[in-house]
Amino acid sequence: MQPQEFTAKWRKRAFEVTEEQAYQEHYADVARLVGGPIPGQAGAPHGLTFQAGVSKVGTTDFGKADVYLPGHFIWEAKRAQKTAGARAKKLGEALAQAMLYAYDLGSPPLIVVTDFVEIRVHTLFNGTMPRTFRITLDDIEHNQVLEGTSLRALDVLRFVFHAPAELDPRLTRERMTTEATGQVGAVARAMVKRGHDRPAVAHFMLRVVFAMFAEDIGLLKDRLLTAVLERSVTKPAQSESYLTELFAAMATGGEFWGHDVTHFNGGLFDARPAFPLTVEDATALLEAAKLDWSQVEPAIFGGLFESSLEAEVRGKRGAHFTGVQDIERIVEPVVMVDLLRQWDAVREEARALVTTAEAQAAQQEKDGSARKAASTREKARLAAAKLVTDFQAHLGAVRVLDPACGSGNFLYVALKRLMDLEALVLAEAGLYGVGSFDLPPIVHPRQMLGIEIEGFAAELASVTLWIGYIQWNHTHGGYYQVPVLQQLENIENRDALLNEDGTEADWPAATYITGNPPFLGDKVMRDRLGAEITEAIRKVYGDRLPGQSDLVCYWPEKARAMVEAGITRRAGFVTTNSIRGGKNRVVLERIKASGDLFMAWPDEPWLQDGAAVRVSLFAFDGGSEQVKVLAGQPVADINPDLTAHADVTRAVVLAENRGLSFQGPVKIGPFEVAAEVGARWRNEPNPDGVDNRNVVRPWVNGMDLTRRRSGKWIVDFDIMDEVEAARFVAPFQYVLEKVKPERQNNAREVRRRLWWRLGETGSALKTAVAPLKRFIGIARVAKHLIPVWVDGETLPDSAVVAIARDDDFTFGVLASTIHRFWALKQGTALEDRPRYTPSTCFETFPFPNPTDEQRAEIEKWARYVVTMREHLLAQDAKATLTGLYNDVVRLRAEPDATHPVTALVKAHADLDQAVAAAYGWEWPLSEDEVLARLLALNLERAGHAS
Repeated sequence: MQPQEFTAKWRKRAFEVTEEQAYQEHYADVARLVGGPIPGQAGAPHGLTFQAGVSKVGTTDFGKADVYLPGHFIWEAKRAQKTAGARAKKLGEALAQAMLYAYDLGSPPLIVVTDFVEIRVHTLFNGTMPRTFRITLDDIEHNQVLEGTSLRALDVLRFVFHAPAELDPRLTRERMTTEATGQVGAVARAMVKRGHDRPAVAHFMLRVVFAMFAEDIGLLKDRLLTAVLERSVTKPAQSESYLTELFAAMATGGEFWGHDVTHFNGGLFDARPAFPLTVEDATALLEAAKLDWSQVEPAIFGGLFESSLEAEVRGKRGAHFTGVQDIERIVEPVVMVDLLRQWDAVREEARALVTTAEAQAAQQEKDGSARKAASTREKARLAAAKLVTDFQAHLGAVRVLDPACGSGNFLYVALKRLMDLEALVLAEAGLYGVGSFDLPPIVHPRQMLGIEIEGFAAELASVTLWIGYIQWNHTHGGYYQVPVLQQLENIENRDALLNEDGTEADWPAATYITGNPPFLGDKVMRDRLGAEITEAIRKVYGDRLPGQSDLVCYWPEKARAMVEAGITRRAGFVTTNSIRGGKNRVVLERIKASGDLFMAWPDEPWLQDGAAVRVSLFAFDGGSEQVKVLAGQPVADINPDLTAHADVTRAVVLAENRGLSFQGPVKIGPFEVAAEVGARWRNEPNPDGVDNRNVVRPWVNGMDLTRRRSGKWIVDFDIMDEVEAARFVAPFQYVLEKVKPERQNNAREVRRRLWWRLGETGSALKTAVAPLKRFIGIARVAKHLIPVWVDGETLPDSAVVAIARDDDFTFGVLASTIHRFWALKQGTALEDRPRYTPSTCFETFPFPNPTDEQRAEIEKWARYVVTMREHLLAQDAKATLTGLYNDVVRLRAEPDATHPVTALVKAHADLDQAVAAAYGWEWPLSEDEVLARLLALNLERAGHAS
């Protein structure tokens, strides 16, 4: 059907037919316009149907959606009306009816309502504010660009049938929000460069931005901000007084330039004066004001705005912004699954009351007692209404806490989802005769609790909540209170972990806790937060978490305590994936001990400021949740390392492995020197005859093991005093000039005083490897776990784990897939690279007890693996071990007999077979099976029950 044919037909027919007579015909004609499917025709997708049956609350009947396509839309039609007002009312009724159906039909992303004269497409994508596309017959006839969009009428209809995701408001709103905040941020940065105070500028710009939003949403009428900016372009000297006067009127309500101004208040429009604008400032802000700020996306607005103004403050404390998808993956299971489950129970109970009463009333009418029947129905109606209205009150009592709330994105998403649910509850109440005047909305920003240490971020969180709240209400009928911005005390500007006196900070009572705590590693905390704060945190929480815990661990621990105390029902966080291993994992073990994990995404990519970060998402409660989901799949249980494998976190250190694995010494200063310098010093004599070879040793770091050897040396005076060290003239002079200045600023007194020594001398490692001609080195953080032989004279860097064994058997077992499985589960990670930790990866690993023949077989293949590596590296001067093992991984998945690295793949396969035989296992085995067997062996040797 052509657009002109369609419009000519329906201009006439729309007023001649009822909904029942024509909705299928009209739907089919619209479908033919854009090649959409029609129920019953060949190729129609599964589930597309006319009159889709839906349980209709409040009666014993079923409702029927006019047209339903799963994952796409609900389509409702009403009879055409002559006037615009009547049409709007009827289409509003159609939307309300479809909204009732949406929940039972899986909440498709679109609701389409029509009266045959106009089509309205309403979006219902999770985590977004709804948007409406209005399409008239004129729009269709001429395929016009729809008002307020960049889309044409037929494009929108085509997306309805074929690609609903193209109508997701996030696609346009995120682009608009990014552009808008970038423009405003540029003005703010220019003001700071001119010498204005950064926090004051941030507050000022936030007022400007909110005024832009209020203007576009219709709360600041007569385009007053735009008028001020236009005049400021020509009269910049007056801009400060213009804006100060406007903000004063918004603070109290009143008059500005002859126009009435709504009372906004809320602390945002306080008595602080505005800043003067340059012509360039005013021009840039005027351009920004031309954007449609009513379409700003609150879920990302705060983060983008804060980033544009003061990103360096955020980085100092390890704060990161979380994308909407990751927020929803926490808010949905923590908050909404619980509340929707409660709501389903209430709704079913109310339905059962009405259904039962209807059956009783029908019998009473048969018995001739109409009065009794009416009374029975009325009592059931009132009881059902009370159940529903009580649930609304329950929603109003819910409190959601983000104890590291930043600019409020988690809190906004939670607020929006609570308001969505309340809308369902209010619609349900209407079915039992409760009108909107009797039951106004009560879900409010005050229910969102936040703690944020940065003052501007805390203020920004409040504004983000208000923008989201006003925006939602604007879309759903314009429910406002006066003042529009009420003063809130629920976003607290303070430290979430410590009080000012150094004691543990309390958190407000909350039903649910969510958030994205700051990411600072154990080693970085002292540099970023300062030694005093770091030590205070360690001291206060020392009986609950190890002193080496990353900063992010303290938030889940405090939430765990609130769940255990019965104050909080559920909690969930986004953290770095390092929380799964090492000392960090203690917090997850404590969660399992006092409650349980019920959801986790253990290792997800996350892009922050251009850097790839790996994160873990997890949620927990007191142990009542029976449905457990790992990476989107149901599982029986979730371990403290956020896996569903055998719980290898139960493994213990084995006595036979103690004293064999060491982290290389920490330098704390540039003690390493280039190959030619070290070689020269080793041959230089000293005045009193001491040999520089005693203090200048070969040195390797992690990259030396995984790439190519750099040939560097390190100056190591071990535990010598300063006088003794000075006998080694050239090395000592180098350390005096290069190392001492840096060490004099070190926070630790001992490192300042013993500046010529390495930060950690590594005495235990040196003692263990002294008798050996070689030992095994493993890079602590690397893409692949690759054991490498290291000459016994070499001193490894702290980025290397040294295994004090020189036999091919140990090397072969450590190079096997069996050990790799164990180490990957027992270690931690840095971004997307595994971290090998001696205490968990090596000391807990149960080596096999081979026969002499089995040992010889492992040794043979271990030597062959090393030989094959050396051969391949010799063929290409640019080749590295990492590159070789990239090929190994690829060739295991996609074999290629002609590739030279295939020989190394085969050598490892033979080595794996030999190691498995030494355990007495058939090979190959799955990773789960290997881990289960190793865990059982570990516990057996340690004398623990499995």
